[in-house]
Amino acid sequence: MECLLRYGKPDDATTIAALATQVFLDTYATQGVRNDLAREAFSEYSAEAFRRRLGKEGRVFVLAERQGHLVGFVEFMPSANSAPVSGAVGAEVVRLYVQPRAQRQGIGTMLLRCAEGEASSRRLHHAWLTAWEGNDPALNFYAKSGYVDVGTSRHAIDGHTYINRVLVRRLRPEARHSQALR
Repeated sequence: MECLLRYGKPDDATTIAALATQVFLDTYATQGVRNDLAREAFSEYSAEAFRRRLGKEGRVFVLAERQGHLVGFVEFMPSANSAPVSGAVGAEVVRLYVQPRAQRQGIGTMLLRCAEGEASSRRLHHAWLTAWEGNDPALNFYAKSGYVDVGTSRHAIDGHTYINRVLVRRLRPEARHSQALR
């Protein structure tokens, strides 16, 4: 089934929030939901939080849809941002979420390459991101996508600390996203 890519807009905030909450809880709440994860989901992943981020200059959302249904998105900042480890500067991939039933179908790769293409077109030489160290499927995906583990960062939620891996990929200047966005 064909997947279409398009830029996100503030009107998409509710569907992005629903998909993001689904993926976030599926990833982090593997033992059940705790207060810290519930609060994070209802604050950081609320429709209003996404509406604000969608309207923020310097932040880009690309959505993947099948037959009008959101199945994934990438949120990124295609400008020179410093990673939480020294020496890593480039476009930040803030979030890459694909609905669990749509994973392993090339959607994540398509979204990631789109973000990297935008960064390359702005003459950035690296893309970087953080991924929770307990998310083996994501870490394996990024490694296969050419990302190198360069260190750790910490993310605290209500007193619980989550260790993230910092991953960086060198970009080729000629890289472009292959699918036209609408």
